[in-house]
Amino acid sequence: MATETPQSLFRKTSIFRRFSRRDRGGNPPSPFLADEFTQSPRSPRRLLQRRPSGAPAGLLTPPASPQQHIRVAIDASKPQEPKMIAHIQRIEVRAPVGNVSTPPPSPQPPRRVLPSAIATLPFPGKPLIIRWNIFVPPAHIFSLYRGFVPNDMSDKWFIYSEGPDQAGKLKVHFHRSWTGMKVAELFVVMDTRGEGAGKIVGIKWNGGEETNWMSEEEAKYMIRTACKWQLGVDLDLEK
Repeated sequence: MATETPQSLFRKTSIFRRFSRRDRGGNPPSPFLADEFTQSPRSPRRLLQRRPSGAPAGLLTPPASPQQHIRVAIDASKPQEPKMIAHIQRIEVRAPVGNVSTPPPSPQPPRRVLPSAIATLPFPGKPLIIRWNIFVPPAHIFSLYRGFVPNDMSDKWFIYSEGPDQAGKLKVHFHRSWTGMKVAELFVVMDTRGEGAGKIVGIKWNGGEETNWMSEEEAKYMIRTACKWQLGVDLDLEK
């Protein structure tokens, strides 16, 4: 009985290798598969590209239509109203904490001087009287009406007024501040219905021994000086 020499396991050829040997080589295994090997492989980008679903095949998408510009005609003959932008901003300021000084009270309006503010004396003897014609503006009439109270002995004068009555007659009295002696008196007629201007129509003064026999010119000069320094009234415009 003949014995077969066992073949080596390493030389045993698998069924899969037999078929794979036939497939090796430059020629394709079947003429039906020749086209698959001769055609160039497709690019992966072309395989992934898709045609747009909305547009039909073979037609290009038309470009977007240009935007229409609307022209507005402005009439240059009509004035254009400027546009204003109002900006309102609210700022809150907190009051300071601590000692806050109280603001000083508002000044009180000047009051009229009363005849009883200082003790006075009447004219001694027989005073002298003469006409005097001086126009006085409204502001100066008010100063004569208000009067003056001395703060110390250097002020020298105490001045107050009486009236006016229904006819607009006003009397302004001049007294020495340290003795109360009456030195002079002005007769004023003021406009009570208009702007308040007035006019000095006469002067009465003490021309006796107490004033060293004061003359008319001295009396007028003394009254002008007292009105200018104590009342701020200028009586130099004599008519």
